Amino acid sequence: MSVDNRPVAILIAEGDELVRMVTADMLADAGFQPIEVRTAAEALVVLEGPADVRVLITGRRIVGGGVALAHLVRHRWPTVGIVVTSGGGPGLQNELPLGAYLLTKPYEFADLIRVATAGLDEVAEVPSAAPLLPVGVPPLTGVELSNGVGAVAAPSSEPDKT
Repeated sequence: MSVDNRPVAILIAEGDELVRMVTADMLADAGFQPIEVRTAAEALVVLEGPADVRVLITGRRIVGGGVALAHLVRHRWPTVGIVVTSGGGPGLQNELPLGAYLLTKPYEFADLIRVATAGLDEVAEVPSAAPLLPVGVPPLTGVELSNGVGAVAAPSSEPDKT
């Protein structure tokens, strides 16, 4: 898969090194350009950088929270496709932002490529005015995240003084 003769960049945010490496290898074999990070904070650094990331694949339980990262990415980078991976049940789909895909672990190569490609196709249909904290998603604080990622989305107890 390529855009303008360059491989499509896919950001893999996964705390488990083996899962991250195997996922990156599968994507590279399919012609994508995988970019690997371990935490939500590292993912944000990549997204804010010069790489033209087209799809984010994040583990649910990465440091910083995969679901919180998915919501932040949908809000700040609405053209980035989102895939959240989890060993949990399908009920997680209701916590994800509009247009995000849930890929249940363990997954097969064909399923990974299918949802990565679907993530590329889906972003054109996702509204760009998605709310920062959709109904039903509890706000996260830096306490749960340990690194502050996602705390941006939590409501402040202080009134706005601007």
